[in-house]
Amino acid sequence: MDFIDLKPIDLQHTPLGTHIKNPNRHEWQLDWERLAWLIHDNQDVIAMVQAGLAEDWLNTHGTIWDDKWGYYRYPNDYREFDDTVFWAASTWETPAILVTFHNELAKSFACYKHGADPDFHYLGRDHD
Repeated sequence: MDFIDLKPIDLQHTPLGTHIKNPNRHEWQLDWERLAWLIHDNQDVIAMVQAGLAEDWLNTHGTIWDDKWGYYRYPNDYREFDDTVFWAASTWETPAILVTFHNELAKSFACYKHGADPDFHYLGRDHD
């Protein structure tokens, strides 16, 4: 799998305390299988991968993988706690990933499939 297979997306932020009735537009969840293949096929150029919802990135993202630890057991675990809550599914937002490359360039991509499973599905071996 290559990055050309993914659609670039802009990451946005919804201020905390915003109370809008969110529309029910779709049922999208993070495509864990596609994400695993992307990391597997490109880990020689990737420094870190984060995932969350594009329309409210700052409040929904978590680190999934990096070149030092490999797969994180849970997003926002003890290695990088930043007070965010990881979200992997939405009825109106777009599940997305932010890839930071070894050259420090970062790019964001939509990465979803039909579904409503909000859980983090652990992709790698447990790190003790």
